[in-house]
Amino acid sequence: MEEVKIYLNEARNGFVVCQKCGKSKEINFPDGKIPRSGLVKCACGNTFAVIFENRKYYRKAISSFGKCFAAEDTADGASIKLVDISMSGIRFIKMDGKPLQLNEKIRVSFSLGDHKILCAASVYNIGKERVGAKFMSLDEHSKKVLGFFLLP
Repeated sequence: MEEVKIYLNEARNGFVVCQKCGKSKEINFPDGKIPRSGLVKCACGNTFAVIFENRKYYRKAISSFGKCFAAEDTADGASIKLVDISMSGIRFIKMDGKPLQLNEKIRVSFSLGDHKILCAASVYNIGKERVGAKFMSLDEHSKKVLGFFLLP
């Protein structure tokens, strides 16, 4: 069964479009908890799975490499593999160096096309392999490059 992503806005509303007939329907969660996924049945009889995305910023998968500069790493930095990116931060796998700590201040360097981005970030999530970091300082040029990269 095909999964369709539904992006919810700040009011917790979103639109789902049937892949079979093209009809749209508004879905909203004004007060209740937002489920991660569910099933939607269209008036045409088509049933399909949906995934609800309730993020402030769109997140895009990426497969690229970069560097992480933390207090415990060498001056050359530690190699990282970027997993996904948004306007507010990145998720990556740290390939070498010492493990990071929550709220640790780091610098990250990576390329998006022909543009290199170097900025400060703060570690906010540490999983089994993946590390989530929020950007603390992006210059205007980096914001424009990132915004262009994130266009669907």
